[in-house]
Amino acid sequence: MITIRQAEYEDIPRIMEFIDSRWKKGHIMGNDRTMFEFQHVRNGEVYYMIAEDDDPERTIYGAVGFMPMSYGEHPNVSMMMMMSQKNPEKRMLAGEMADKCWELHGISNEISPGVNSRYARAIMQLEPHRIGKLEHYYMLADRDDYVIAKICHRPEMTDSGHREDEVWLVRLTEPDLESDAGMEEVLAACNPYRSKEYLVHRYFHHPYYSYQAYGLERDGECRGILFAREIRCEGACLLKLVDYVGEDPLLGGAGLAFRELLKEGGYEYIDFYCYGIEEDILRRAGFTRLDEDDTNVIPLYFQPFERRNVDIYFNAAHKEGIHVFTGFGDQDRPNNAVPVSDRNP
Repeated sequence: MITIRQAEYEDIPRIMEFIDSRWKKGHIMGNDRTMFEFQHVRNGEVYYMIAEDDDPERTIYGAVGFMPMSYGEHPNVSMMMMMSQKNPEKRMLAGEMADKCWELHGISNEISPGVNSRYARAIMQLEPHRIGKLEHYYMLADRDDYVIAKICHRPEMTDSGHREDEVWLVRLTEPDLESDAGMEEVLAACNPYRSKEYLVHRYFHHPYYSYQAYGLERDGECRGILFAREIRCEGACLLKLVDYVGEDPLLGGAGLAFRELLKEGGYEYIDFYCYGIEEDILRRAGFTRLDEDDTNVIPLYFQPFERRNVDIYFNAAHKEGIHVFTGFGDQDRPNNAVPVSDRNP
């Protein structure tokens, strides 16, 4: 008989073997224990549901990973890598595993970016309340040539901030985030809610990626935090914004700070995939939305590098009022084995 349960620590090697054989041969989550545990293990708890037979081999017929954004009651979660195979009981195991996860954890909302684009476009016609698409924004450095991006036209310059509502970007460390008591109020107002513990683990303790955290300050008070990752490719570099917690309008006043960041980092461009932030706010900050018919190319994939535009869709149990970013779930992680030279010290 097949039973569905949350995985335990000793199940990890079998889950990884299942990923390697049933999802994709050589995939990092099936071959890198460090990455698997970073993403799916916290305080000894394994965030994976499995559908397992009670036969002597304990055959796994299905598995789904998830990632809580907080560790208390009624968390918001992302689900990812939902795998199932034909089973002797002819059960729809994927849905059963998701339902069991909701039941066990009292989940408040499930927000999962990375939905297959063909599936997402079809479902959007039937259930638009469940599926959304991240908007892609970019800000180009003032230069004549671009190595990573393919720029066929320079967008019309948008408003990049006014002195009277200027917002500063201040580099933050892990202790800064942990010690700022005022950030609890900011985090509590965000939808979805992400706890300090989650943010510290996700962006300061990543085994292979180094993230930058910037506080958005106005009048000496920090009311938001941007998380970003510098990417080097083809001898050039860019800055990818991956998550934001805070008051949306602050971003509109940070245009001058973003321009300074472009210059100081020598970045070719800054880009930002997001859902839920009004376009007018990001235009005031100096960003341009990459429309579907735009001939400019702002790449998403770098391991391996692919110079093409990519749409990111997400699934949500409750879509109204939420914000979604590429830092959610497993969207900003390596897909292949990471060379030792590229790993964090």
